[in-house]
Amino acid sequence: MMRNVFCALVLWSCIMHSASAQTVVNVPDGRVSAREWLMLTGRNSAIAANDTLNERIVDLVQVAVADSVIRKKKQHHRVFLVGWLIHAFGGYNWRALSTTKRKFVGTVHRNSRSSDEHFTEYDINYDIYFLLPHYQRLTFAAYDRQRELKRQDYRRSHRRDYGVEPFVRDTLNFDWMKYRLHCELTPPRPFRAALDAGFYPTLPGQSLGEHWSIGTDKPTIGVYGLWCLDCNHSCHPELHPYEWIWWLRANGGDTTTTKTWMVGLFHESSNRMPDWSTAPVQGRISIPFAIRAADVRKGESSVLIEHLVHSGFGPGLPQWPADGCTAVSAKADEQVIRLTTSTGTMDLKVRLNHPIRSDAYSLSVSDLVLDKATGTLCGRLNLAVSATEVYTTRITFKGS
Repeated sequence: MMRNVFCALVLWSCIMHSASAQTVVNVPDGRVSAREWLMLTGRNSAIAANDTLNERIVDLVQVAVADSVIRKKKQHHRVFLVGWLIHAFGGYNWRALSTTKRKFVGTVHRNSRSSDEHFTEYDINYDIYFLLPHYQRLTFAAYDRQRELKRQDYRRSHRRDYGVEPFVRDTLNFDWMKYRLHCELTPPRPFRAALDAGFYPTLPGQSLGEHWSIGTDKPTIGVYGLWCLDCNHSCHPELHPYEWIWWLRANGGDTTTTKTWMVGLFHESSNRMPDWSTAPVQGRISIPFAIRAADVRKGESSVLIEHLVHSGFGPGLPQWPADGCTAVSAKADEQVIRLTTSTGTMDLKVRLNHPIRSDAYSLSVSDLVLDKATGTLCGRLNLAVSATEVYTTRITFKGS
């Protein structure tokens, strides 16, 4: 009997050790460089009411993919020999504006999605405009290149007048709604229905405002991918494909301060961009957070990472720099990070809805600082993943 009890206690100890872990980190006093970082402690309704602020916050996110540098500057349709012929002899193709993939953050003007698959294409599209000057300048350059090429769409209704804005402009007085970027992706076919229910709208029906993950028809989003011109249609500017997409879930009816981020990493699953989006898709993303230190001390704050729709994992992750990062176990349900500060210690809990026991997934925290003037703990949660096709997650910072 005693032996059975002893064995049970040993087994329970092993289970508890595997389910949780603790890490100790020294957190310096200091100030964050971006005022927007501290705005993460504000109400979501206030952020939703200010598109410029929303874009500045979403722009704090840092992203990358392993194949961020491309070697082929053009891609084309691959419908038997037709795609190659119209590319080689007609110039119908996509042309890279940069050989390095780029991040853009803007506000959605319109969105669309395919109702049926056309050959291998089933596009989830967002047209975004920009309130932040550095993205506006990039868009100016794209439209200038389109004007230089002067390639017209075969459809008369889509012809361009290169003598008017956005092809000529007064940079001190311009209509930013005319400088939109078309962002396009075909997500993998086996996951489209699951993505519609569990991440973002992919099927006909729900608007962005009706979908639980967004809650507004004009959200601010971040996208990362290949910046190009679509010379199948007048060489208009595109991000095609976008591989990372993320947004802060903020709408006018949400007066809470809990911050929820939606994050997705995708492989372009049509056959159009084999050299611009490779599988497995390997990426990393760094999410900013700001939590009131008093909430951490009282045990009322936590970080929750919920794996949503995803394919398989692997192979292992590339050796990305990890200087200044403190690893967080993704193989445990919960980990406590003990933060040692000038005012004492406090515990920050990081929880997962289920562990990922794979070397193709990693978590860490970095850039931790205690802003004593405002009593705010700031930092970054870093996620790296190698997914066969797709990985999506919801990350919630409670106690913000």
